[in-house]
Amino acid sequence: MSGRPILVTIPISHYCEKPRWALDRAGIAYEEHAHLPALHRVAVQRTGSAGTTCPVLVCDRGVIGESRDIIAYADERIAPERRVIPGDPDAAAEACALAADFDERLGPHTRRWVYFQLAGQRTLVSEAITAGVPAWQRRTFALTYAPINLVVHKVLDIDADTVNQSEAVFRTVFAEVSERLADGRHHLVGDRFSIADLTFAALAAPLVVPAEYGVPLPAVDRLPPAMAATVREHRATPAGAHALAMFREERGTPAAA
Repeated sequence: MSGRPILVTIPISHYCEKPRWALDRAGIAYEEHAHLPALHRVAVQRTGSAGTTCPVLVCDRGVIGESRDIIAYADERIAPERRVIPGDPDAAAEACALAADFDERLGPHTRRWVYFQLAGQRTLVSEAITAGVPAWQRRTFALTYAPINLVVHKVLDIDADTVNQSEAVFRTVFAEVSERLADGRHHLVGDRFSIADLTFAALAAPLVVPAEYGVPLPAVDRLPPAMAATVREHRATPAGAHALAMFREERGTPAAA
């Protein structure tokens, strides 16, 4: 292909924040094609991706449909001292295993929780969920919000019981990360920022609401009271403080135009 890579996203998605962060960190100029949840599927299918989920990167290598693979693609194009996949094989294996665990346990459960907490909060989520989407999607958001919300709740199996189960899972992950940090280390693996730190911070974002997130998130004091209380609680943990520190220190300025 010629021209810039194209990153197809749901702008608010923390899984999409992962490759956005990696591409920005690598200084790779790309075009972000953002879409509302559910409506993103048509854009994904048009890329030729075998799946229906975001993110998808269309680049000189073809179509890459997994966030961890997009991170690896970006890492190959950055100076060795800035790469998030360590050069040491043992450290790389440890960092990638942690990232895979966060992908499997933290990501789905924080996503389910945040969609449940923000159900019915159309005005509050409008800026973050429509950031960069096509004009027609933004114009019709008031009408499409309710049906999109229903589709998302069905696809993600969101109800009070599953959300309680998800909360138990992400609390366990936060406790494990806090314990890992208890020895005073500044990074989860070794002495440098790695894919483990990036993945944890990005997927923990719904629980800590970092100011440096790739799209503007609602301020904590504007969130529903129960959600705001949970966010403040998790921000105060060692794991939450680590996620916020990684965003402050490593997120950088977006390269996308």
